[in-house]
Amino acid sequence: MCTRANSASVSDSFHVVVHSILAVAIAVAALAVAITTAPRRALRSKPAKHGKPATTEHVQVQVHLADNGRVRDIERSCRAALNRAARTWAPFPLPLDRVEVLPSAPPLGKADIFEQWASTSTEREAATASLVVVSIGTAADGRDQVPDEIAGALAVQIEKLVIDRYRREHSLPSAAPASQLANGHAAAPVTELPVQPARERDTDPGNVTDLSSVRALLADIKKSQPLVPAGSFTNGVYQEPDPAL
Repeated sequence: MCTRANSASVSDSFHVVVHSILAVAIAVAALAVAITTAPRRALRSKPAKHGKPATTEHVQVQVHLADNGRVRDIERSCRAALNRAARTWAPFPLPLDRVEVLPSAPPLGKADIFEQWASTSTEREAATASLVVVSIGTAADGRDQVPDEIAGALAVQIEKLVIDRYRREHSLPSAAPASQLANGHAAAPVTELPVQPARERDTDPGNVTDLSSVRALLADIKKSQPLVPAGSFTNGVYQEPDPAL
């Protein structure tokens, strides 16, 4: 008893073999890429001097445009800018919650801080969460901005927010003179004395001359001078005494 060969099974087996070969090739290529990029990924994930960069997953990126391709490019550039900023300002998290890109925003961007945006109540205490939104425009000087320009504007706004947060959390003293800073010595605090008004300064008892002491001084001067014989007065004019008399 003989059986007829199935020609369809040959083609099916051939497709299975081809798919297996392609799967093995893809797996080998993925393994080669992973081995090649391992040192780079290890250096990137290594903590810096001041700590490991914080995550940026909490930051939402919203692009209000109709072109889906441009939306994806802008989102990718903004995400890359957020990751670079996180490495720059590590280990603290970035002080922003949302990034919106829309045509009506300024080309260089702006930051809006809402101190009391949402209230969260817990069992122990009720806290008020703030909201920080960075808005960036899509056009400048009558032309559309490229994704890299939008990412650069986002980096500038993040830097301003970080500086503002640092100044609010740390009360910095006034700047010291350059000469003292160069010598490594901090400037001592200078206490400014209140300046008295002109009227108060003129009527100060310490600046008024004692009239009694002036009179006593004049009397002593008169006593020390030689006595002059008194002459006669004629019509109110003093007459010199006659030397012949």
